[in-house]
Amino acid sequence: MPISGRVASDLMFSSALRRVMGHSRLYPFIERGSLDVVQMLPGGDDFMGDTLRTDIYTVSNGGGAGAASPVITAGVLNGVCDFVTGTAGDSTASSELSSGLQFQGDHGALFVAYLQVDIITAVKIEVGFTDVQTDPGAVNVKATPTFTATDCALWVLDTNDNAFWEGIAANNGDTSPMATVEAAISPVAATYEWLMIELIESDDTANECAVEFSRYNAAGLRTYGPTIGGGANPQGPNSNVLLTPWIYVEARNATSKTLRLDYWNAWQFRTAVQ
Repeated sequence: MPISGRVASDLMFSSALRRVMGHSRLYPFIERGSLDVVQMLPGGDDFMGDTLRTDIYTVSNGGGAGAASPVITAGVLNGVCDFVTGTAGDSTASSELSSGLQFQGDHGALFVAYLQVDIITAVKIEVGFTDVQTDPGAVNVKATPTFTATDCALWVLDTNDNAFWEGIAANNGDTSPMATVEAAISPVAATYEWLMIELIESDDTANECAVEFSRYNAAGLRTYGPTIGGGANPQGPNSNVLLTPWIYVEARNATSKTLRLDYWNAWQFRTAVQ
């Protein structure tokens, strides 16, 4: 049976992470170690090799001048994957990474990424789950919002709207009741942070899941989440729709942006959450 509660949400990125990893009794990692948990990659991806795994990843770019699909950059501490937007502007100046359509809300899917972007002006970034592996952005307009995706749950930064990370979700194409989670957190240029999204089935009749949005700083301290300033959206993607982990970056002007991904992973219970 699935364990109740999310060990990862509150313990995995605690301030005692380094000590826990060195002297653990294993409890912070019980969930991911369970046979009833499926992961995108065991332990996640730190991008320590020479090339991205084409057997599980789909990469793409907008095709404009200088745009490049995500690649592992050699000779960088800890291993990184770089996304370069190029200079053409908007969706033609984009770079994106996804995995398989193998995650669902009714299985308690959870996504986490550790990333930074070099320039935080004239940029759009999407981080989380969506229902298509290649899109010119899952979110069309953040301020309204409107979507290219039918079902998604994403942290989104879009400076055409404001300078904040905000949590946005769509269910079966119906965006009208989906309240934006206004975290009022601005990223800092070239500074790492953790972003997390957890899907929780909340409505068996409508097949709708709730979404919990959490953010941690580079030191692993939780700065925003369901118990700190909010972070919960009671309405999210259809719980029976297959979703993929997703990272997308787009330059809103002719200045190329580079998003650097140090780590990401997604996991869920093998059996539906009861």
